[in-house]
This record gives sequence, C-alpha cells and structure tokens, in this order.
Amino acid sequence: MLQKKILVVDDDVAFIDSIEMFFSSEGFSVVKLINPDNIFDVLEREIPDLILLDVYLPKTNGFEILKNLKSHYMFSSIPVIMITADVTVHIDKAFSQGADDCIFKPVDPQALIKRISKVLHEKII
Repeated sequence: MLQKKILVVDDDVAFIDSIEMFFSSEGFSVVKLINPDNIFDVLEREIPDLILLDVYLPKTNGFEILKNLKSHYMFSSIPVIMITADVTVHIDKAFSQGADDCIFKPVDPQALIKRISKVLHEKII
C-alpha cells in the first residue's frame, strides 16, 4: 500500500501536532495548514488523498472552504472529513455541501483511522 497523504486544516496547533505525530507513526504523510488563506496553493503542490478540515477557522469557516473545494474542478474529488469541537454544528450541512464524514473533537485517533479507511474505501489498519 502506498503512503497516504492527509492535509490537516485547523487553527489548533496542538491538535495538528498530535494528529501529525499519531498519523506519521501509522505510516501516513501529514501536511499541516494553520492558515487556510493559501489552501489552493497547498493543494496544487501537495495533492492529498484526504483533507481533515476544521469547521471553525480564522477569517472563514470550514463550510465555506468545503463549498469552494467541491466546486473546483481539480479538487472536488478529494475526500473531506469535517472536524469540530462544537456539538451544535449541524452535520447535515457538512454532508449537503459535499463532506464525506464529520467527526467531533476530542478525536479518538483509532476511530479517525477507521473513518478515513471507510472514506478512502480501503483497509488501512
């Protein structure tokens, strides 16, 4: 199996670092993005297999980014899992805008790997 590349878009540095540490130890390549202003530049350069996208980000929100991703011909097929600590978020909005899954913080890394495996339609663990 080829190493899968995950783009993590989140403004919580501690969360991104912990995800990177865990996923790197599981054989994933992790690209971290704290400032989503240049997400399309990063996507063109990195071409991830999957995007973990926080709902609440500075100056924008994950729903707006998701909408832009899914309407862009080059990136619309990249699976997106939305992440949020806000249990009041209407996950149906994420799904209606093209998200492949939604998970709440705090994230159980093993559960997240299972969700990623399901979204990518392959056994990872």
